[in-house]
Amino acid sequence: MGCTYVELVNFLSEIILRKTIGVLLILSSVFLSGCWLKGTGNSGMAFKRITPKMEKQMAYLLSKGCNEEYQYLDPDMAMLYSFLPGGGQFYSGEKKKGILYFLSTPFILPYLASFKDAQNSVDYYNFKYTINFCAKKLGFAKRSKP
Repeated sequence: MGCTYVELVNFLSEIILRKTIGVLLILSSVFLSGCWLKGTGNSGMAFKRITPKMEKQMAYLLSKGCNEEYQYLDPDMAMLYSFLPGGGQFYSGEKKKGILYFLSTPFILPYLASFKDAQNSVDYYNFKYTINFCAKKLGFAKRSKP
């Protein structure tokens, strides 16, 4: 009629084990997704973002006559490549991040994060390329000495 002490201990240890495994899966999913790197400045693994400084540079160049936006990388291609985990990162040249996303394939959170990350990287590199191109075109770029 009643549970024995051994059955109760086995039942509770199974519950604790399942919860521990669940927590470890969630933590490893976050770790493998690179989400914890999101705000870490100049790390190569961090999400790429267009900074206010870059926006000011672009506004200055636009006011001086640069009126063209150049797409070094195609955002649609990055999205298509992102269907393979890490593909969008490989497309944008971020190989370490691509490997990290590929290794985290069994988890859904990194897979979803890889789409947004690939789009952010493409936007960042296109913006950066446009700034450099316009600066060279208008003669504002620093020239290296041979």
